[in-house]
Amino acid sequence: DEPNDNILSFILGKCKNLVPDLDAAEVIHTFSGARAKNTREDWIIEPCPTEKNVIYAAGIDSPGIAGSPAIAVEVCRLLKQAGAPISEMDPAFNPNRAPIVVPKDGWRGIKAGPVGKYTNPKENVICKCEKVTEAEVIEACRRSLPIDSTQAIRKRTRAGMGHCQGDPDNYGCEARVVEIIARERRMNPKDVGTRPWPASSMLSERFIKEKEKKKFEDLASKNYQGPL
Repeated sequence: DEPNDNILSFILGKCKNLVPDLDAAEVIHTFSGARAKNTREDWIIEPCPTEKNVIYAAGIDSPGIAGSPAIAVEVCRLLKQAGAPISEMDPAFNPNRAPIVVPKDGWRGIKAGPVGKYTNPKENVICKCEKVTEAEVIEACRRSLPIDSTQAIRKRTRAGMGHCQGDPDNYGCEARVVEIIARERRMNPKDVGTRPWPASSMLSERFIKEKEKKKFEDLASKNYQGPL
């Protein structure tokens, strides 16, 4: 129940301890969330003591993505041990996935400009900060996992992950991504999920103005040290 201002002041104060020259007015994003912590201080991957058909995979904390293949193998072993009809690995299964993002050689072979100026998807840059092309966004949309938001594309291609964070006054990459998702998925553009993400952002609005930048500077100077 701690006020957001106290939380932000505490975090910014710690940041300035690490980087004394930190300019708090340059904040471009803030997030809040919950980590899968538990009192054991270790992963919980084991059968449920009261329900034999349930396997726990909890408290994974930060390394969940890196650890997920090994966790899956262990869960399968436990399920098989519990009597689930787990067959041997499918010999036709291909664990490798072709990369979506293509390494760039500076700006060679790619072009950034107004919407519609460049029609070759492999050349047409959708996100200028990260040099993500239309072809890469299309490829992400056509993979097996459904895409219905710019957040999903951001995680797969980095489109919108640059310093401007999709600022429409810079290049408007998020609007360009929305257009491609709607076209590829045959969706109404209004149904494509976009920023801000209210469940995680602690900013009052998508792009903060001078008043809030000054507030961040004041919060950093305050350096709140109370309990959180």
